[in-house]
Amino acid sequence: MADSISRITSMFETARDLTLEAATAASSRLTIANTSRLTTPEIMSLLNSRTERDVYQGLKSVIAMISRDEDASKFYTDVVKNVTSSNLKIKKLVYTYLLKYTDERNEDVALLSINAIQKSLYDQDEQCRALAMRMISEIKILSIYQIVMIGLKKCVNDPSPLVRKSAAIAVVKIYQNHIHTNDTYDVREDLMPHLEKLLKDSEVIVLDSAVLAFKLICPDNYALIHGHYRRFVKMIDQFDEWSQIYLVEMLTDYARRFLPRPKIINLDHEQEFVLLPDVYNGVPFPVYDVRYHPDLELFLVNIRPLVHSFNESLIMAVARAYFHLTPPKTFREVQIPRALVRVLSTAGTSEEVRVGMLQMIVYMVLQDPMNFVEFTRRFYVLPGSDSQQVVKYKLKILSIICNENNIKAIISELQNYIVGASSDVSTAIESVRTLGICCQISEFWSGKILKWMLWELSHDNESLPNLVRSEFLTVIRYLIQRDKQSNLTTIVRLALILTDDSSTLTIEAKESIVWIIGEFAPLIPKLVPDILRVLLKQFHSYPAPIRYQVILLSAKIYICDINEKGAEMYDFESSVIAKMYQYAMQLGRYDDSIDVRDRSRFLYSLLANPQRDHQLASLILQVHKQAPMLLKRGVDPLDQELASSKASLVSEEILDELGLQTTMIQYVAVPAWSKQEDLPPDSIRDEIEVKSVVQNISSNNVSSSVHSAYSGGSVTVKPVGSSEVGAVRAKKYNLQSLDDFLNDHEDDGAAPSAHQPMFVRKKKIVYEEVSDSDEEEEEESSSEEEEEEESEGEDESEEEEESEAEEESEEEEESHELNNNQTLSKQDDTQDNSQISKDNYDYDAQEESPWK
Repeated sequence: MADSISRITSMFETARDLTLEAATAASSRLTIANTSRLTTPEIMSLLNSRTERDVYQGLKSVIAMISRDEDASKFYTDVVKNVTSSNLKIKKLVYTYLLKYTDERNEDVALLSINAIQKSLYDQDEQCRALAMRMISEIKILSIYQIVMIGLKKCVNDPSPLVRKSAAIAVVKIYQNHIHTNDTYDVREDLMPHLEKLLKDSEVIVLDSAVLAFKLICPDNYALIHGHYRRFVKMIDQFDEWSQIYLVEMLTDYARRFLPRPKIINLDHEQEFVLLPDVYNGVPFPVYDVRYHPDLELFLVNIRPLVHSFNESLIMAVARAYFHLTPPKTFREVQIPRALVRVLSTAGTSEEVRVGMLQMIVYMVLQDPMNFVEFTRRFYVLPGSDSQQVVKYKLKILSIICNENNIKAIISELQNYIVGASSDVSTAIESVRTLGICCQISEFWSGKILKWMLWELSHDNESLPNLVRSEFLTVIRYLIQRDKQSNLTTIVRLALILTDDSSTLTIEAKESIVWIIGEFAPLIPKLVPDILRVLLKQFHSYPAPIRYQVILLSAKIYICDINEKGAEMYDFESSVIAKMYQYAMQLGRYDDSIDVRDRSRFLYSLLANPQRDHQLASLILQVHKQAPMLLKRGVDPLDQELASSKASLVSEEILDELGLQTTMIQYVAVPAWSKQEDLPPDSIRDEIEVKSVVQNISSNNVSSSVHSAYSGGSVTVKPVGSSEVGAVRAKKYNLQSLDDFLNDHEDDGAAPSAHQPMFVRKKKIVYEEVSDSDEEEEEESSSEEEEEEESEGEDESEEEEESEAEEESEEEEESHELNNNQTLSKQDDTQDNSQISKDNYDYDAQEESPWK
């Protein structure tokens, strides 16, 4: 009957709770539109209300103000009052507000909430404990540093994985908030023991955050990783995908430092082998096999399935690992290139991810273009959908993987980008530059590309933008400078295009052609005087930039003629070239443009006495000009000179030309392989024994008083035999304030500094249930406990021994009082018999804790 009544009562309570929640949700939907319209007095009234629903609405209004970037600091004292609320939703909003406005300015008021937050660390709800740990670690007040460290120590030993996960996150927050507070003290010294313990945790959700904390706090402290290397590798598939990223990156660097290189064995001569060379694709054997160290092979085998992940960053981390730890053969067998290209083709891939992925591919194809040759079509530009950044890197990849087998298709595609109506100007310009790179494959393709560009320049193609025509001339100049003797006909064709009246070349294009003719005038000394004569006839019709180039051309031809015939034997009065030069100087000295007049007078002064100054003029006018900056297709993979310089084929100049971001260059970089004699023994990676923490503590096993608030210490649960039964203390518990907490330390001695670890004394307290028939067993157990405490306190000071003796006497007096009242409370004890804990607890506290 009693069970039926209790069930019906429980059903009614559940229905009431559901009704209240539905009403709250409905009211929140009705008032959400008016939340932002509440005035300051109305919000304060809601925050000071006695009903949780009003307080919740007031906090929502305050958080809404914060989201609108409005100042809500005036509600600080009203919000802090609600930190003791038992409602988890209210606590979350209060903690969110405190994280925003708790700093040195509100230090005095913020300290009022510390005690309540610290009390939440001992709440029965694991979410409340975890949230309290997150909150107290976020507060940037130096004076509570020791309190935060006490709470961290408690949460690291908490039986709930969720709380231990919050402790791992708190380690990062404490490090970030206090790393710069004192230059003489490193906060990592206090955090390292906790981080080391968290890395030994058996729960994956705790290790997720612990790995992140390790990466942010001490990424080079591999002493913490040695004993966990094999365990982490074996369970890497159980980690969260973002933790897998950090773990793969960390273990990749670890392998380069502490594991030997793979052996490359020649299959033609099995006794011949080499270690994996520093130069990628530098394996000297055409057919080879690879043998890995067992620990390295374990790592590579376990991360291989991660290639098929949907997380783009994880795929990049795995690609980085295989690229730096395996030869090209294994890199292709695992299908890393296919995974990278698949990400580019996925419809939902963001712009930032695609750009980062393309940068990594550019870095890899520079080392070995064959890895991505089979995916040439995947790097074709999609006009209208690809951004300019994506277009730039795709075209750079095409220029590097271009070879005799695919150059025809690539050139045809690039020509379509240049003259096609669907492409924009920036894509067309990048395509012209890519053509200039692809033509370096052979003289045959160089000639074909050059002829096509000259044909486009000579014909009136309205779809070809002027900027693209100017880029044509830049590539043509580059091709001429690469092989001057073979491109003399190109200069002649450019001259014909320039003198053609029907040509529609832009001013910039004509200016470039005149400059090119003057630059290579010594190659065609019999033709350039006629070109100059034609240009002088039309001098008045040219704009100012072209007029200056014509004057400069006359000076170059004049100084070339003097050097060829000799200054001493040269006829300055009757020479046709000298007369054309004088005529050009006269036109320039009285030109309408100030710039043209100034430059012309400079040239006239330079050649005023050619017999004396012709060498200086030759040095200025005929100096060798650098070729346009076009990316080189690559270098010989077996170039030993480059291999010995930096053990990498990617030089800084090439990376600058590619435009790779500094962050990507730093990401793909890895430590150098350690020397064989410097490697530690394999036993250093023997797995450390992982101690499991008690997962669940039910209310049937632990008294509710254990979870009441206490201002310090951590709880350690130890099982007690069935015969060890005692009584729970009936002493009333008073919450200790922050001032009392700090005064206690002042009474005990000098208070610890803000940066000095706080040492507390452990005291073992045994809770047992005692019956009338077991009083003798209680006295025996208490005497045994006293003997153990005396043996443990031999190394303590005399003052500590006296204080322990006083505390033990108090315990005996309290025990006698409980025994005297046993008869009166026998019935109550019998009912609560199943709820009293049979466990033994250790507490880290400054003084004896009075529990109910």
